[in-house]
Amino acid sequence: MPPLDYDLIILGGSLAAREAAIAARMLRARVALVEPEGAEAALRQAWQYQALLQIGRLLEGRSRLAQMGLSEFSSPPAWSLVRRWAETVAVDLTEGRSLSEVAAAGVDVVVGQGEFFRRPHLGVRAGERTLRSRAYLLAPASRVLPLEAGHFVAGVEILATAQTPADLWNPAISQLPERVALWGEGAQAVELAQVLHRLGSQVTLLLERKTTVVNPSEPLNPALRSQIADLDADLRRLLLASLEAEGIAIYPADRLTQIHAHAGTVQLELPDGVRTVDCLLNAAEPGLDWDGLNLEAANIRLEADGLRVYPTLQTFNARIFSCTSPHAARQQAQLAVQNAVFLPNRHLRPELLPFSIGTQPAIASVGLTEAEARDRHGADVVVQTLPFKYNPKAQMQAAPTGLCKLIARRSGRVLGLHLAGLGAEEVVSAAAIALQNRCRVRSLAQLPIACPSTAELVRHTAIAWQQQRLAQQPRLQDWLETWQDLRRFP
Repeated sequence: MPPLDYDLIILGGSLAAREAAIAARMLRARVALVEPEGAEAALRQAWQYQALLQIGRLLEGRSRLAQMGLSEFSSPPAWSLVRRWAETVAVDLTEGRSLSEVAAAGVDVVVGQGEFFRRPHLGVRAGERTLRSRAYLLAPASRVLPLEAGHFVAGVEILATAQTPADLWNPAISQLPERVALWGEGAQAVELAQVLHRLGSQVTLLLERKTTVVNPSEPLNPALRSQIADLDADLRRLLLASLEAEGIAIYPADRLTQIHAHAGTVQLELPDGVRTVDCLLNAAEPGLDWDGLNLEAANIRLEADGLRVYPTLQTFNARIFSCTSPHAARQQAQLAVQNAVFLPNRHLRPELLPFSIGTQPAIASVGLTEAEARDRHGADVVVQTLPFKYNPKAQMQAAPTGLCKLIARRSGRVLGLHLAGLGAEEVVSAAAIALQNRCRVRSLAQLPIACPSTAELVRHTAIAWQQQRLAQQPRLQDWLETWQDLRRFP
C-alpha cells in the first residue's frame, strides 16, 4: 500500500467542518478540508437565519418596553430592510471562519465536490486531485428540500408546492406574504412561525407529532433530540401556549384532510373549516446533504432515518467518522476529531448535548425529561420547578414568563435541567457541564453567580430541590436539630 497523504480528510461544507479542520491541525495532524463550491453561500444563509431570529427578539423587546410605558411600539420594519441587515451580518460572520483562515492554520483546502473511490485503495477524489488518509470525517452542509405537488404531509397528499425558508431570501421578494402556513416538527418550525408573525404575517403552524428515540444503550444511535415532541411536557405546553397567545394558529398536522392550490393561494382543509394562505413553507428540520459523496464506494449505507453511527461517531467503515445532526454538528465534529486523531475511545452521549429553541420565551434543555427519568428510575426521581417570576432580571425586563425544572435522583445526582424563559440558552451550558461530570444538586446550589442574571434561577431551583428533599427526610431533620442544640452549649 502506498504511503498515506493525510491523517484526516474532512468532507465539509459546514461551519463544523472548518472548525474541526483547525482543531485537528492544532493536534499536529496533517489535514485536508474538501469543500464543495457554493459552501460559502450555504454558511451565509445559516447565519442569515440566526440573524432573523435576533430581529424577532429585538421586536419582542420593544414590545416589552411599550408594556412598561417607556416607549411606543411602532409597526414592524420592512422585510427588505430586515433582509439587508441579516445579509450584512451573515457576510461578517462567515468571514470569521473563512477558507483563508482555515488555510492559514495549515490545513490543505481543496475546493470541489469530494467523492469516495475504493480501488485500488479507499480515497477521495476532488476534481483532478486524488487524496488518501488514515481517517475521514463527514461534516456536510444541511438543507431542507421543497415539497413538490404529489408529496405527502402527515399522510395527506400536497396538491400545491411548498417552498423552503431559503426562498424568503430571494431578492425578488420585497415583502413577506400576508398569510403564511408552516409545516414542521422541530425548532425551525416554531422559530420561523414566531418571527414571521412578529414581522407582520398571519401565521398558521401545522405541527407534526414525530418523536425522536434517544436510547444510548443501542449500539447504533443517530438520533438527537431536535423535535417539539421530544421536549419535557411542561416546556412544550408553555412554548405552544406562548405562541398561541401571540396569535399564531397551531394545528396538529395529522388533522389536515387536504392541501391544494386555488386561484394563486393554498387552501388547508381542517376539521373546523378551510384556511386560505398565500404561501406554504416546508419548515421541517434540515438534514445533512449526502449527495455526491458516493458513500457506497466506502461501504456506507444510508438508512431511512439518515446515516447511522456508533457512539464513537464511526460509521460501518471504522476509518470514516460522521456528524449526524445539523443541530449538534459542531460538538460531534470536535469529538470525532479526537477519536480520529488519537484512539476511538470517546463516546457521544446524545442526552447530554444541550438543545435550544430560539423563540420567546427561549427554550433550553439538557439531560432526561421528567417522563424519561421516571421511566428509567421510577420513584427515585425528585423534581423541582420554579417559575421565572422569582428571577430579578426577568422581572426588571418585564419577561416573567418561563420556568426552570430540575430533575435529579434522591441521591442528588442531576439527571436533567429544562428552562423556558429569558436567556435560557445562555444558562443551559453550565447544566450540561454538570451532567457530563456527574455533578450533584449541591454543586448547582453553590454556583458562584452574578446578580442580577438568569443563572440565579438555576441556583434557586437547586436550593428549593434541597429543601424539598430535606422535608422528605424526618430523621435528617431530627439529627440537624440535635446537632444545633449541642452546639448552643458553651
